[in-house]
Amino acid sequence: MSLQSLTACTACGACTEACPEDILEIAVDGVAIKPGAGECTFCGECAAACPEDVFASDRRMAHVMQISGDCLAQAGIACMTCRDVCPETAISMRPRVGGPFLPELDAASCTGCAACSSACPADAIHAIERGPENV
Repeated sequence: MSLQSLTACTACGACTEACPEDILEIAVDGVAIKPGAGECTFCGECAAACPEDVFASDRRMAHVMQISGDCLAQAGIACMTCRDVCPETAISMRPRVGGPFLPELDAASCTGCAACSSACPADAIHAIERGPENV
């Protein structure tokens, strides 16, 4: 399930205990996905356990993933791990002359599940807030 509003989060921890993927943690501002912990499968267990209106029913997080300059492909090392693990095929590879293909993330297709970031060998993919520029 996706985050609807962190302002409603009381940090009770019910969602973290209910998550079968063990990817949620209580952070300073409420519930958060543990960096590198794995992929959200949108099973809905967190929302079912939460006594507040924190989780939305759609299959999209309030964030999208972003590929940084630390990407192995940008350093000239062939890697397509992020593309291969993305369940939404939101990452494609753009050919380039003289080097390995470069990953391109389609923010509109990205659910923010974090499959790509947890699999990235260079820790080059991080969540950023979803906004008008990356709907």
